[in-house]
Amino acid sequence: MHPPSHKRLLRLLILLGMFAAMALAGTRYLWAGEPYSIYVTKVGEAPRLVTTSGRFTTVAEVLEDAGIPVGPADLVTPALVDDPMPDVAIQVHRALSVTVRTDDDRQVHWTHQRQLGPFLAEAGLAVGRVDRVYADGVPLTFGQLDTAPLPARLDVGRTLDVTIQDGGRSLSLRTAAQTVGEALAVAGITIYAADGVLPPMGQWLGPDMVIQVRRSVPLTIHVDDRVIQTRSHHTRVLDVLAEAGIGLVGADTTRPPPDATVRANGVITVIRVTETFRFEDTPLPFETRWQATDQVEIDATALLQAGVPGIQRQRVRVRFENGVEASQAPDGSWIALEPVPEIIGYGTKIVIRQLETPEGPLEYWRKVRMRITSYTAATSGKDPDHPAYGITRSGLPAGKGIVAVDPTVVPWRTNVYVPGYGVGLAADTGGGVKGRWVDLGYPEDNYIHWSGYRDVYFLTPVPPVDQINYLIPRTLP
Repeated sequence: MHPPSHKRLLRLLILLGMFAAMALAGTRYLWAGEPYSIYVTKVGEAPRLVTTSGRFTTVAEVLEDAGIPVGPADLVTPALVDDPMPDVAIQVHRALSVTVRTDDDRQVHWTHQRQLGPFLAEAGLAVGRVDRVYADGVPLTFGQLDTAPLPARLDVGRTLDVTIQDGGRSLSLRTAAQTVGEALAVAGITIYAADGVLPPMGQWLGPDMVIQVRRSVPLTIHVDDRVIQTRSHHTRVLDVLAEAGIGLVGADTTRPPPDATVRANGVITVIRVTETFRFEDTPLPFETRWQATDQVEIDATALLQAGVPGIQRQRVRVRFENGVEASQAPDGSWIALEPVPEIIGYGTKIVIRQLETPEGPLEYWRKVRMRITSYTAATSGKDPDHPAYGITRSGLPAGKGIVAVDPTVVPWRTNVYVPGYGVGLAADTGGGVKGRWVDLGYPEDNYIHWSGYRDVYFLTPVPPVDQINYLIPRTLP
């Protein structure tokens, strides 16, 4: 015999692989089982899908494996004892529970009805025309029973359980009364005009209703120059006033405050609040400005513009309580009128004049009243052995004809004429010589003491403009 060819061996291996794959697939099928779909529905809710898989003999086993409990009134399709079919979904329709309370009994019913009328017929519950029916606490008329939606709780009967709370007392009552007022009358509870009842007296009774009786208390109200003695069951100031027909307008308030709690024999004062505004003006001072003018001679002034005070206006809020001023507070301010500055012109016009002196006529361009003193080298503050002893600020020797000045008043190195002294050159300064002050120089052997005030003449030539101070100090040192 000849050995098999390579092709025959390859076909054999392929067939063995296919058989092995089929066996493995069958094993997986037997292990995993078949898939099942379960839809759980309940009235008013969307269906819920649950899936599971396995090998089951009944529908009940499928639901148990999926963790879906089934109540005695639930509907299951196919039936629980039927064989499950993977290609047919299992439907679980949940039953609704309705708690029914009557005068003598309380039961829980399960149903698949969606409306109250069919449920009553299914449960064998007879409702008379005089019976009171409450679906989830809402009263229904006899004509509404057939079409009303199915409630979770149904109260049927001639009597209802209510609780009456009267101050510190609490009374439980089973009554056939129709309204809150009738229930209070049956309980022997008297309600006065100012007392409060919640729910209102005309409200229809409902199952397990709680009726609150709020007893009125005496109160005093002061309002608009009147004193009102009243009673009220309200505890909030604002509610008491509303019941008495007293309103608060605008910024009106009360004492105690509107939201405060008031007790028996309490006093409420209504405060009528009005507001007005008052305006207060405060003058704003004007400033003075100096302005050069060549229309006025030097050392003279002229009013170029009169100053006008401004006005700072303030608004004040004034609060009145019951017609009496209670407070005031600033409520803004502004400049109602801007001040107008005063402008004073100082002269820059220079006029050359001639002065007759014992030394002959002299030309001068300015005359200034100044303080006059005198000094020598010995009184200048330096010791005789000092290198600068007797030497002035300009380097010239101290003595007659050299005067010490404030250069901001008398231009440096100009000549001045002092009556009784003569001509002096402004060539020295002094630590104390400030402002309108001239210190006259003398030699040691011919010293003359000066003290007082004299007119000083500034002699020509006129110095450059940048050396002239047109606004020298107005006061004398």
